[in-house]
Amino acid sequence: MEERKSLYKQAAENGIPLGLYMSTISLMTIYADIVPFFSVIAIVLLFAGPVVIYRFQRKYFIEQGGMAEYAALWMLGIMMVIFGAIITGAVTYCVIEFVRPNYLYDQAQATLDAYNALPEMRAKLGDMLDIMQAMVEQNALPSAIELVFNMFWFVTFSGSVLSAITAAFASRRL
Repeated sequence: MEERKSLYKQAAENGIPLGLYMSTISLMTIYADIVPFFSVIAIVLLFAGPVVIYRFQRKYFIEQGGMAEYAALWMLGIMMVIFGAIITGAVTYCVIEFVRPNYLYDQAQATLDAYNALPEMRAKLGDMLDIMQAMVEQNALPSAIELVFNMFWFVTFSGSVLSAITAAFASRRL
């Protein structure tokens, strides 16, 4: 009789390709200002994310002979997303910190330039733009690590909710 793989071991193994998948989304987003088509690819990959999570959960359900409960599949999804978010965070941090150290400044400046070019937007968002301009001038933008930790918590929370939904579909009987 073959031994069943631990849920957490399976989540860690699935977290590697999921982390690479999410890292691709992150990199496409970071470089979308240089290659605009990357934003289209990032959006397509983002919307395909639930399918990726579902497929990992469904595969685990089938490997368990249809005996995996909804809660186990949900936990599998949560843990996969956490492991994947750790990989994505490391990749994103390295790119923003070492490869494109001016990325956050460039994005803030591009936003300011775009809104300042439109007088009607300048009138509506005047205070916000002034605050943003002061942040740029005072070098008070978030650091790469702050951005990565915010991204990690957002991805973990949204992945948990998403995994709850996909687990419901993945746990349907064969």
